Amino acid sequence: MIDPETRALLRKHFRWGLLVRMGLAIALYSFTDENLFAPDQTTYRLLGEALARYWSGDNVVPPMRLLAGGPTGYFYIVAAFYSVGAGPLAVQLLNCIMGALTILIIFDLALRMTGNAAIALRSAMFVAYFPSLILWSALNIRDAWIIMLIALICRQALVLQEKVSLTGLGILAVAIWALIQFRNYVLLAVTVPMVVSFLVRGRSNVGRRVFLGMLGAILVIYADQAAGTGRRVRLLDLEEIQNIRTWNTSGAASQFEKADISTPQKALLFLPKGLAYFLLAPFPWMLGSIRQMLALPEMLLFYSLIPSMVIGLRHLLRHHLSNALMVILVTAALTFGYALGEGNAGTAYRHRAQLLSFYLMFAAVGIEARRMRRAEVAARVLPAARDVALGREARLRREPSSQ
Repeated sequence: MIDPETRALLRKHFRWGLLVRMGLAIALYSFTDENLFAPDQTTYRLLGEALARYWSGDNVVPPMRLLAGGPTGYFYIVAAFYSVGAGPLAVQLLNCIMGALTILIIFDLALRMTGNAAIALRSAMFVAYFPSLILWSALNIRDAWIIMLIALICRQALVLQEKVSLTGLGILAVAIWALIQFRNYVLLAVTVPMVVSFLVRGRSNVGRRVFLGMLGAILVIYADQAAGTGRRVRLLDLEEIQNIRTWNTSGAASQFEKADISTPQKALLFLPKGLAYFLLAPFPWMLGSIRQMLALPEMLLFYSLIPSMVIGLRHLLRHHLSNALMVILVTAALTFGYALGEGNAGTAYRHRAQLLSFYLMFAAVGIEARRMRRAEVAARVLPAARDVALGREARLRREPSSQ
């Protein structure tokens, strides 16, 4: 149960998180060019307009991008707004709502993982006010939906592990289906850990765990087939990841490494450098554009939280592994995958946002773990110090005063 004070604070941070996002969305729409932070806003706007005209009969054929395969869900959302006379700002405000919903989902996920309302509230606060999570929610891009759906799938997996219900299964199935409409290549990285967590969590309820594992596997297979082309399987191939790296770095101003990772040995040699760039770029000495300069304050804040993230991850592994297993596996899979596949600092910074809410949740766990450890030390030390002081005072009273 959540106490009334915590519930009130959560509602306050949700409202402020939503208002900040909407305020930024209106400001960016009114006073900046759509290419300033995310040039693909132009792509979504043009394709949405073209699809809306196709629906109305003004265009004879649909946009070619929709016929080329791949995730198209966000194009339909943009087109739906244009078909009723709304523009990009309406889509941006909807994205703000998705970003704000992530605050609530992360709170519930952290609470189910740790059982600690303080950790859950701190996690929600981080997600509510972290700069890049606000920014990506305020733009006409699909990132807010992806961040929310990844968190929702992890949350629903924990819900089902606690109690199986048709409603919970339905929400999970819809979330998985929706995820592949936005970024189908993250499907396996998110859903395979879900199946693993179903199978290995705890030692009781073996039948339920096997049932959930089989059901999860069916959902994954169906979703993969529904996405078409089998690209997710090919993404397990290092040569395919190498091709993606080459494509990402070609002509990119913020490219950082044209490494060859086509074999396991080459991939392992590059992995430490890839992790450093994915987690820490853009570095302070890489500032070459206004976007990178604006990212610097956030990166310094992120650097300061890394020790807490490490402590939090260690605390979860030691004390909450059963409940935290899926989030840890999803974080590891996407972190290592992006570390190998990214070759562009700007893209890495943006894709890191998909996992940023989990990194911040680890930091919240670490901060609270250190606070509890300090409280335990104080509880042991202060009584002992008090006893010593009382003993010294008693001895002074017994000793005759000097003349």
